[in-house]
Amino acid sequence: MTSENFSALRKRGPQPLSAEQVCDRIRAAILSGELKPGSKLTEQDLAAELEVSRTPIREAIRQLEVERLVRRTPFVGVTVTQLRPEEVIELLDIREVLEGLVARLATRHMDIHHLQRLKKLMQQLAASARKGDVAVYLDHALAFRRALVECCRSATLSEHVLAIENRLRLTGSRTALLPGRLEAAIEEHQKLLDAIERSDADDAERLNRERIRHIRDAVAKSISFSIF
Repeated sequence: MTSENFSALRKRGPQPLSAEQVCDRIRAAILSGELKPGSKLTEQDLAAELEVSRTPIREAIRQLEVERLVRRTPFVGVTVTQLRPEEVIELLDIREVLEGLVARLATRHMDIHHLQRLKKLMQQLAASARKGDVAVYLDHALAFRRALVECCRSATLSEHVLAIENRLRLTGSRTALLPGRLEAAIEEHQKLLDAIERSDADDAERLNRERIRHIRDAVAKSISFSIF
C-alpha cells in the first residue's frame, strides 16, 4: 500500500484522525475501487498511511466487518470483501424489495423540489448514457436513488438501502457494462419518473422492482461467462 495509489486514505490537516474518520477513509477507498476486492489490509500499513496509531485502525476494521465490506479469514487476515456470484444475486433479491418500497414511499411524499431534482438527474443520466460514460452514469444513478430515498422520510429504510448499496458497489461497474444495460436503464428510470410524477405509488413500486429484477436477470445470465 503506497500513498501514490490510495489518495482516499491520505491524512489531511494537522489534527489526528478519529476512529470514525479513519473508517470513513478506508470505506471510501473500498467503494471507489482504490482498495480492490481481495486486497489484504494490515493494521501496520493502514496506520502508516493515515499517520495514526493502530487503535483507531482496529476500531475502523471492526466497523467495516459489521458492514461486511471487509472479511477476516484465519491464516489470511483482513481482506476487502470479494462477493461470490450467489451473494450478488441474493443482494439483488433483497434490493428489489427495498427499492420497491423506496419508490412507493417516495411517490407518496414527493414535493416539487425533489421532483425537479429527479428530472435534472434524469437528463444527466440520459446524457452520460448517450456518451457511453459509465463512471459518470453511475454517479448520477447513485444520486437519483439517494434523492428517492431522501423523499421516503425513513431513516431505517435509508440505513438498509445504503448497506445493500455499498455491498453491491464492491462489484464495480460490471452490471452497467452488460450489453444493452445502459439503454435499458434509461428507459426504466424514465418510466419510474413518469409514474412518480403522476403520483401512482403502485406503478412506481412495480416499475422499480422490475428494474432491479432486470439487473438481477442480466447478472444471473452473465455468471456463466465469468463476469463476476
